[in-house]
Amino acid sequence: MSFKRTMAAVLSVAMLAGMTIAASAQEQVTLRFSWWGGDERHEKTLAVIDAFEAANPNIKIEPEYSSFDGYKEKKTTEFASQTAPDIFQIETGSGPEYYKNGVLYNISETDFDFSNFDPYFLEMNGQFGSGSQYALPTGMAGSALIVNKTLADEIGIDLTQPYDWEYFFELGKKVREYDPECYLLSANTQYGTAFFIRAWMRQVNGLPIMSDDYTLNVTEEQFAECFDYIRRLYEEEVCAPASYKAPYGDQDQEDPNWIAGKYVADVGYTSSTNVLKAANPDVDYIAGQMPLREDRKSDGWFNDCPQFIGIYVNTEHPAEAAKFLDFFYNTEEAAAILGTCRSVPPTAMAQEVCEREGVMDALSREAVDVSLQYNGESDGGLTTCAEVTSILEDAYENVSYGAMSPEDAAAEVVSLLNDFIDMNK
Repeated sequence: MSFKRTMAAVLSVAMLAGMTIAASAQEQVTLRFSWWGGDERHEKTLAVIDAFEAANPNIKIEPEYSSFDGYKEKKTTEFASQTAPDIFQIETGSGPEYYKNGVLYNISETDFDFSNFDPYFLEMNGQFGSGSQYALPTGMAGSALIVNKTLADEIGIDLTQPYDWEYFFELGKKVREYDPECYLLSANTQYGTAFFIRAWMRQVNGLPIMSDDYTLNVTEEQFAECFDYIRRLYEEEVCAPASYKAPYGDQDQEDPNWIAGKYVADVGYTSSTNVLKAANPDVDYIAGQMPLREDRKSDGWFNDCPQFIGIYVNTEHPAEAAKFLDFFYNTEEAAAILGTCRSVPPTAMAQEVCEREGVMDALSREAVDVSLQYNGESDGGLTTCAEVTSILEDAYENVSYGAMSPEDAAAEVVSLLNDFIDMNK
């Protein structure tokens, strides 16, 4: 074969190989992405998926979305059967548990761009002490007391100055005297547990309820004191009856009495502010201060993130999953679409985009600013794992319904937590 023919053959093979590589690079990939939330979050997340697919036609994202009810239980089943989605939203308290159970892919091993994030915020949210990023925070958030300022001013209530936990009883009586259809606080079991049990105990001990070495930091007497406080909240009508609130789960914005402006304040998270405000836009809102014990070991309240998003450790396409997350977190297009549907965005870039586009909710930013005033630390760890959370929420529910005395609830919680420790330590 002549030299020219030999070279032509070599070039043909090289071109064919190049075409094969190019075709491989454009291989069609399908990723599943699951999350929970309300209609606004669903609509905006779907819009980001559409934008990503338009820019990356070889990657298809199959959305799986729902309300929060049953979400954690479904994930537990999926992990056990190894059928979890490639990308999934994670409840903050479950993050350390998922990391420990080895179901999260190490995002630090991908090409995801971390440069838009504050390094310390990432260290505290999603690394779980490992030094690598196993989950990405969706925003900046913390506990919040969202106040209907219009109603508060009518009654003569001020929640903008420091106050102790007993102040709620004084104000609750004042509200009921003003209008027997009104209550000081709208509180559901999930958010009430974080607000009235976990934060209370951090102020009492300066520690989470359970340390990561399985040390229980709360005595039965301390639980009884806390549960007695919760009992009084409902018996003295500071909070709306637990039986009335139950049908709405953690969606307080769906409560007709919130929509009608019958509560002075809602116990929740900064990530809830936009939907609470949208449910009744005819009144003015502010972010109130949170209660503090005079003898506190810690302020208890803190700011971290409302959720994480992670990649499943068994995904067949980690590079493509990281590429989607890079678009989700690091493009102005996605930032403008998402706005504050998962609270105040976690990067300065996204916050600037939201402010420029007029989609930054001022109330959300105010609530975050209030939470940043406190020096508490996150509960993330065993205190917020699924089993411990369930034990605490059951106790809150039993006491708020009047189905169990504070003392009996405290004895049961300590017994169940010790059983959990014995089975897992």
